[in-house]
Amino acid sequence: MKFKLMAVIALTAALYSCDDSTTGVGDFVSNIDKIEASSDTYKVTSRTIRLKEVYSRTNRAYLGRFTDPDFGQYSADFITQINCPEGFELPERLEKITGTSLELYYTGFYGDSLATMTVQVDELSKAIEEDDKDLYYTSYNPAKYCNCDDETCIAQKTYTAVDLSVSDSLRNTSGYYPGIKIDLREKFSNKIQSLYESNPEYFKDANSFINNVLKGFYVHTIQGDGSVVYIQDIWLRINMEYTVTGSQGQDSTAIGSSVLAASKEVLMSTKMMNDDKLDELVSDNEHTYLKTPAGLCTEIELPVDEIYDNHENDTLNSITLSIKKYKDAGISGESSYKMGIPQTLLMIRKEEMNTFFEQNKTYDNETSFLGTYDSSSNSYTFSKLNRLISHIFSEKRSETGETDSDRDKVVLIPVTTETDTEGNVIGVSHDMEVNAARLFGGEQGEELKIEVIYTKP
Repeated sequence: MKFKLMAVIALTAALYSCDDSTTGVGDFVSNIDKIEASSDTYKVTSRTIRLKEVYSRTNRAYLGRFTDPDFGQYSADFITQINCPEGFELPERLEKITGTSLELYYTGFYGDSLATMTVQVDELSKAIEEDDKDLYYTSYNPAKYCNCDDETCIAQKTYTAVDLSVSDSLRNTSGYYPGIKIDLREKFSNKIQSLYESNPEYFKDANSFINNVLKGFYVHTIQGDGSVVYIQDIWLRINMEYTVTGSQGQDSTAIGSSVLAASKEVLMSTKMMNDDKLDELVSDNEHTYLKTPAGLCTEIELPVDEIYDNHENDTLNSITLSIKKYKDAGISGESSYKMGIPQTLLMIRKEEMNTFFEQNKTYDNETSFLGTYDSSSNSYTFSKLNRLISHIFSEKRSETGETDSDRDKVVLIPVTTETDTEGNVIGVSHDMEVNAARLFGGEQGEELKIEVIYTKP
């Protein structure tokens, strides 16, 4: 499709002004009365690809198991270290550590609020290797650091995502923070006390604590199916009795607690697994899918050669791709719990999809772009793709041999963003919550088109 656009310079300059989004060989001319622009549309092909692992080093953890009729079973467990800050001390006249607990506080959950789940806590039997990059991905094998046997198991806990032992009046207050409190039992508490009394230097900083006291925990689901909690804070609470001296010189026993927490200074990584039900969706060529976490994304092959043949010497003012989603993420519609909609997608060149996250990059509107879900149009839109196409044009001109098969391919990956106080995006990471979408497209589905607006030199 091709048509002409005529506008007075004031309007045209607003739409196609010579900024960093206008690219191409020709220069934009803004001192003439009228500018003539044209528009072409080109077919875009898409397909679903499976992500069997994603970069997962974040400050949050995920725990649980859920089976969906369309997307199959998903499970999440995690390994975490505990940070011991410099200068940490227990009371000078410590009498006894009366108990310890691992407390997992979460901001939300997916699934059945009353599904009965059982979690097990194992103590790591081997210190985590600092250069073990496998732990940064969701497919790591915890058996490398934990035997998960009677020796490493220190506690189990059965829970529901909504704790019915808490009154409605408390649960509905703004200050209520739901959590799973796991008693670590007497043997573990005695170990902490013994090491503190015999070797207080072990508690001088995080490195010494991790290597000599507690290498870390592996927290995993052993029974149940129906919910996944999104954990924001992980605390190791140490309850104790200690002696204090009153104003009259008398001694008395006081009760208190100290808290050590998982933090960004130490490692925490979630292991996520999706079953092979996802392969059925990969083979669906009438739609494409997004499924988080570590599940499915959509690959798009851009018609670069065709655009190049028609517009090699033109100024590419704007290139836009919009992709609509279906109302339901799955086809059967049998799920009792509707998954969330991915709110933000990263469009990234396929060849850069791993290094982008490993190197903690942010999008640049040249080889990576963000598109947000628009509920009014039920779609995701990516604009300013002219910079990407022109970037690939430059590569194409310099090619001397066989073309990289992934040169023209991008992938759409659900992500979350971190912003500064002024709202600027300063970080992009994989969406680790349970979200999904079924998109228009596919090799035999509804045709997707990309729109190119250009001017002749």
